[in-house]
Amino acid sequence: MCNFNLYYKGEKIMEDVVLIEKKDNKVIAIDLFGERKELEGEIKKVDVNNNKIEVE
Repeated sequence: MCNFNLYYKGEKIMEDVVLIEKKDNKVIAIDLFGERKELEGEIKKVDVNNNKIEVE
């Protein structure tokens, strides 16, 4: 299984992200435990080698 760390404007705000989706002008992330965060912005990078998602 591949879990990601989520960075928003350069700051790590969430760990163990298993799902991320873009809906209108929001990015929705859900972690391994079902915690959900909605952010205003765009997905800028998904780095599989470093388990990192960047949103700005």
